Amino acid sequence: MKYTPEMVDAMMLGEEPPVEDSPVVSAAELGEWLGIAPNRIHALGRDGILPRVEGTRYPLRAAVLAYCEHARALARGKQVDAELAAEKLRLAKANAENVETANAKLRAELIPAAEVEREWAAVLRGVRAAMLAVPSRVAQTAGHLTPHDINAIDREVRDALEEAAHD
Repeated sequence: MKYTPEMVDAMMLGEEPPVEDSPVVSAAELGEWLGIAPNRIHALGRDGILPRVEGTRYPLRAAVLAYCEHARALARGKQVDAELAAEKLRLAKANAENVETANAKLRAELIPAAEVEREWAAVLRGVRAAMLAVPSRVAQTAGHLTPHDINAIDREVRDALEEAAHD
């Protein structure tokens, strides 16, 4: 425990310093107790967070308690701020994704799903028509096949298309 000059004077005169009273310390001494710079101590005193006596001196016990309460209040505020920051981050990510999507559309890197579906349907209709034409083309080029053979080829092509449609 550091003793103030008043406490030392009282002890030299044989008097006991009051037990309830907290020593009064300078900003530098209080800064050592709290682990912060004297300039910060002065600012906290000026802002009314730390109690002051005699201008720039501080009652140690009351100042430490006030600083602890101030730190707790800041921590509670940071907890709320952390939730707010998380929401702001989520919003910023969503906005960035929207901008990226808009830019990709402008560069024609993204195509509307309906347009893609329409194109694929057209491609698949063409594949289906070509596959259904295989038996008649085979019948024209392979004259030795019987109508039964052509029907078997036709049945296999249709079965394959049907199976592919369900996959």
